[in-house]
Amino acid sequence: MKLFETLLRESSLHDHAGSASSRAALKAKLTPSDTAKQVAEDLKVSEGEDLCLDGGLVVKGNLVIEDQGRLLVAGDLVVEGNIIHEGFDYSLLFVGGSLTADNLLFHGELVVLGGFTLKGVAWTYYSDYSTYADTLSARLVVADDREDAIGKVSADHHLVGHSSQIGPTLSELLEKGLVDEEGKWSYTTLANKLLKKEALLP
Repeated sequence: MKLFETLLRESSLHDHAGSASSRAALKAKLTPSDTAKQVAEDLKVSEGEDLCLDGGLVVKGNLVIEDQGRLLVAGDLVVEGNIIHEGFDYSLLFVGGSLTADNLLFHGELVVLGGFTLKGVAWTYYSDYSTYADTLSARLVVADDREDAIGKVSADHHLVGHSSQIGPTLSELLEKGLVDEEGKWSYTTLANKLLKKEALLP
């Protein structure tokens, strides 16, 4: 898909997805196929790998994106597990349709042009990159030291700010032991729990 070739040449998709109008214009350029790739287990996008699909994608396990990994899906993305990018370098998840999963923990750049629904937690962190979507629905939405551009967030709890600000509330909401007495946590620990499909929320 030529549009994906264009997007992959960009260092960031902010100019293409930073506003509702730009996201609508981008979506209008997409012509996804009716096919959906089926993955019967976990799917890993390895470091430096670009995976582009001109239709949809169904992952029966977890979706893991490593640093410098980029996944672009023209249609819908269904993950019957968790979406995880735990790192400190650029990664990209681009979904031209809707995205559904159990939980999400993501440091990289995230673009969703359709509905965006998590059953549990949607957690993005650090200000290097942003999330671009019109809507996001989850039980708990966390933007840790990060400015996400999301039109409307529907959540039982929506926490935005530095870890020092949101830590006390997170310690009350998450499973015991994930946030220590000083209101701190480990992203590696959170990622490992999600990899094992263990719950972050009680």
